[in-house]
Amino acid sequence: MRRHPHKPLYILASGGTGGHLFPALSLCEKLKQYGRRVFLITDQRSKNFNNLQNFDQVYVRTMSHHAPVIGRGILYLSLLWQTLYCYWLYRKIQPTLVVGFGGYPSIPPVLAAQLRGIPTIIHEQNALLGKANRFLAKRAYRVATSFQSSEKTLLHTTFTGNPIRAEIAALNAQPYIKPETNQPFHILVTGGSQGARIFSDVVPQALISLPLDLQRRLSIVQQCRPEFMARTKVTYRQSFLDVHLTSFITDIAAEYQKAHLVIARSGASTVAELAATKKPSILVPYAASLEADQMNNSEPLRKAGAAWVFKEDDFTPEALASLLENLMKNPDLLVNTSRNIEKFSKLDATQALANTVAEVIGDLLISKE
Repeated sequence: MRRHPHKPLYILASGGTGGHLFPALSLCEKLKQYGRRVFLITDQRSKNFNNLQNFDQVYVRTMSHHAPVIGRGILYLSLLWQTLYCYWLYRKIQPTLVVGFGGYPSIPPVLAAQLRGIPTIIHEQNALLGKANRFLAKRAYRVATSFQSSEKTLLHTTFTGNPIRAEIAALNAQPYIKPETNQPFHILVTGGSQGARIFSDVVPQALISLPLDLQRRLSIVQQCRPEFMARTKVTYRQSFLDVHLTSFITDIAAEYQKAHLVIARSGASTVAELAATKKPSILVPYAASLEADQMNNSEPLRKAGAAWVFKEDDFTPEALASLLENLMKNPDLLVNTSRNIEKFSKLDATQALANTVAEVIGDLLISKE
C-alpha cells in the first residue's frame, strides 16, 4: 500500500476488560514513541483502569449486553447503533487505520471502518479467534495472532505475539530466584481484571490446611472481588498467614517480581506476562469462557511442563494444598517450570504489532528520539 502523505491517526478498538485493553495500551505506548496520534474506542468497563491517559482521545461507548433472547436482541440493536455512530464519527475525525482487539464493543468501530473502506487489522490475544474477531477477520487487511498455532487457515495472518506492558517485559532480565526450603515463599493470586470467585473459595481453604511450618513461610497477595472480601478475610483469620487482600492490584509488575509462584486464570495477557516474567504458575482456565479459549491458552503450557493446569472441577482445596506442599518442599520443580515457560515469551510483540499495523498503511516508524 502507498505511503500515507499525512501524519496518520490510529484508532484502537477494544473491549473494556484487561485482556483486551492491555495489548491496546501497549500498542498505544509504542506508537506514541514514534509521535503518532492514537485514539481509543472502548466500553464503560474501562473505567476500572486509570492508565488510559496515553491516548490522545478516548471514546467510551455504552454497550448493552444482557443474557438470553431479549438481551440478545438488545445487544444487536446496540451494536447497530454504535456502528452508525462510528460511521459518522469517522467522517469527522478521518482515521487512517483501525485496529480491533476483540470483545463485542470492538465490532462497531472495526465494522464501520470496513464499511467506509478504511484499512483494518485484527489482533487476537487467544489461541483461537473469538466470535467478534472471527466476524471481522475476513474483511481485515491482516490478522495478528498471539500464538503461532492460531488460525493457520487464514492466509492473511501474522504472528506478532501478545503485547505486554513495558514494566512487565523488563522483568525478563531478572533471573528466577529459587525459594529455599527455609526461606519465605511468596504467592501471587490474581483472577484477571475482575477477580475470580473460585480463588476466594479454594485458595484460603488450601493454605490454612497446610502444615504450620509451611504456613509460617508464606506471604500471599491475593486479588479478591469486593463482594467476596469479607468472607475471604474470615477464612484467613483462622490462620497465622501473612495475607494482603486487594480488589485491584495497582502495581502488578512489583508483585510479579516478588512472586515465587502465581495462581491465576489462563487469559491470554496472563499467559504472556507469566512467560515474560518467567514465573511458575498454577492455572485454572475459566470454564465458562467462550469456546474454551482459556483452556486452549493453557494447553501448550501444560504439555511443555511450563505450568500446572487444573480444570475448575478438579481445583479443590485438597488438590491445591497437596501440590503447594510438594512445590514448597521441592523448589527445583519451580525452577524447571520457570525455564520451560520462558520459552513461550515474545518480548518484541509490541514492536512486531506496531510494525504490522504501520506496514499496512505505508507508515515509516521513525522514533522521535
